[in-house]
Amino acid sequence: MNEIALRQSNEVAIRASIPSDHEMMVYHTMAEQAVSSKMYKGIGDKAGVMMIMLSARELGIAPMMALNGGLNIINGKVEISARMMSALIRKAGHQIIVKESSDTHCFLVGKRSDTGESLSTCFSVADAQKAGLVKPGGGWVKFPKDMCFARALSRLARQLFSDVIGIGYVEGEIVASGEQRISDIDSLVHEEISCSLELPVENEQDSIDEFLAVDAFEESDKDLALQYLDEVKKHFSWTTKEAVYELLKDQKRLYLKFKGWKEKKLPIM
Repeated sequence: MNEIALRQSNEVAIRASIPSDHEMMVYHTMAEQAVSSKMYKGIGDKAGVMMIMLSARELGIAPMMALNGGLNIINGKVEISARMMSALIRKAGHQIIVKESSDTHCFLVGKRSDTGESLSTCFSVADAQKAGLVKPGGGWVKFPKDMCFARALSRLARQLFSDVIGIGYVEGEIVASGEQRISDIDSLVHEEISCSLELPVENEQDSIDEFLAVDAFEESDKDLALQYLDEVKKHFSWTTKEAVYELLKDQKRLYLKFKGWKEKKLPIM
């Protein structure tokens, strides 16, 4: 019975991915208007515009948002702008936390809203140099901070949010010749998702002191607060720094959660 239900569900999903006759008529009209406007010469003819709109449809991107820079197709492979990729992930309810972002590197943490899975990724100018991406006068020279963010985001999206971005790559990842994908180089050089930069060593005591200093805890609650912190760390597999960061986002919520945990923890007198 489960196999039948799964097969029926897959069939429904496939049918939903195919535009109706009415949708195709609308897309044809939009494509004709886009081509005749002369504003989308870089995309090509009507067929090129149609392919972008149909690819956007499968990713849940509005046609005009795709045509206006959100999505591109190079040699049959889909590129998504970093802004659009970030928007898709956040629209799906997932989190992207920018831990560090500079002209030398970007360090991101992603967390799924459905399973609670989390993943950290990073990308640096040094990584780009190793992969041969840095060219005189190119984007890596002019906009290193944005480029590091885009590559770190693409790596995070492919590994944690692949159901959101499908087979898309972030803008600039596909070599124009189509002979090689930068992401292939990326995966070979960084199978362990390492980053060629020294991330600051976590000072655990500083994080603990910051946690205990909040108004949610009375002086007599300090020991219990540390127990609560330890339980949160174990439950989510977080480091001390990550746990403190998440808990201090909303101190009112922290107070209520800690109060409820404390009442369950301590015997009623």
